[in-house]
Amino acid sequence: MSPARKKPWFRQLGREQLRALLAAWIGYMLDGFDFVLLTYVLSDISAEFDVSLATASTLLVATFGSRWLGGALFGSVADRYGRKSAMVWSIVLYSAGTFLCGLAWSFAAIFVFRLIVGIGMAGEYSASSTYAVESWPQHLKNKASAFLITGFAVGGLVAAQVYAPVVENFGWRALFFLGILPVFVAVYIRRSAPESPEWEAATQEAGTEHRFSALALFGRRRLPVTLMLIVVVFLAFCTNWPVSGLMPAYLESIGYDRGTTGDIMFYAGLGTVIGTAASGFIGDRFGTARTYAGTLFVSLAFLFPVFAVGADHTIALVALLFCFMGTNFGISGLLPKYLYDFFDARTRASGMGTVYNIGAIGGGVAPWFGAILGDSWGLGTAMATLTAIGVVTLVLLVALDVPGRLLRRQEAQGGSVPHEPGDAPAAVSGRKSVDADHR
Repeated sequence: MSPARKKPWFRQLGREQLRALLAAWIGYMLDGFDFVLLTYVLSDISAEFDVSLATASTLLVATFGSRWLGGALFGSVADRYGRKSAMVWSIVLYSAGTFLCGLAWSFAAIFVFRLIVGIGMAGEYSASSTYAVESWPQHLKNKASAFLITGFAVGGLVAAQVYAPVVENFGWRALFFLGILPVFVAVYIRRSAPESPEWEAATQEAGTEHRFSALALFGRRRLPVTLMLIVVVFLAFCTNWPVSGLMPAYLESIGYDRGTTGDIMFYAGLGTVIGTAASGFIGDRFGTARTYAGTLFVSLAFLFPVFAVGADHTIALVALLFCFMGTNFGISGLLPKYLYDFFDARTRASGMGTVYNIGAIGGGVAPWFGAILGDSWGLGTAMATLTAIGVVTLVLLVALDVPGRLLRRQEAQGGSVPHEPGDAPAAVSGRKSVDADHR
């Protein structure tokens, strides 16, 4: 072990690396704040525009459904022009879309505005997740991944606290007017944050020949790994968004008022924050895939009891939901690092952004489908069943290293990708990590 590695992990980081993570974290925190707000006001939107809860939940589908475009677009921008530029413009876009939601005059209008939000959020994730993980040393990248994702959970905590007072005093639209705040974050990033050193080094090496496009991910040799990673991400969202997206509506359906619902969701979000932060330490110790699959499996122990205790046992419900969110949603802090290992620096933002944001459609489909099934099964049963199916399937794919096996099979057959001039084969720089962590 080198002398530097003997220091406490936080002393191995320079000021620029900390600033890079902070810039990405703030953007992702406000991303989480906006998205979680929507889950709290689905019932209000349903009443305002006279649509069913299942119809109102299509706003989640809209937000997730447009993310593929944002991931591909801003991922390509980040790979060609830098992570900072992509982060700034994506934040501006989703801020504008959120603000417009507060001005919506019809359900169709707010649906369109949520499409805009989804494009911007996808771009922000593509750039910030790549930026944060790239900026930290190899042996600390799980921590960078996890600490970044705590931003989304902290945004959810803030949303839980402002939800009831803002809606009760100013109405649900006022929540979305707060969406203008991330613009100031974009200004900070533009002025203060450093560029990713991995991207700068890769760009200098490639020179003017660097011409990677997100479309190349769907070329003949890349396609099997690309599709499998999309499936992994889709299932990852199906493991937590039936609960995250519909839990406020479920709590209100069993008798809790807005204030108590906000308090319960605050502790659920706190469980997510703690679980996400812890995942980085555990992932660096035991490996990304092993930690991810194992902790997800543990979350099943808390899932069905959450929906069995009912409104008469609030403390037990809070404790179970805290543990479930910590082991389920919390462990998703490792997902950026898991994807990172499959792409090199010149394709990473496009690769991670496109794969993640196409798969993220699961976060909209799962709660929408859960709301539909809830009409006949009961909302709690539907949420628990969909989540359990997602967890078991995802654990099997990750534990058996299906994406990694596909990647190695492609390489054994003569190269993993057909690449354009200046485009290094995918996962070449991350191959050691893929072999080490994804088994």
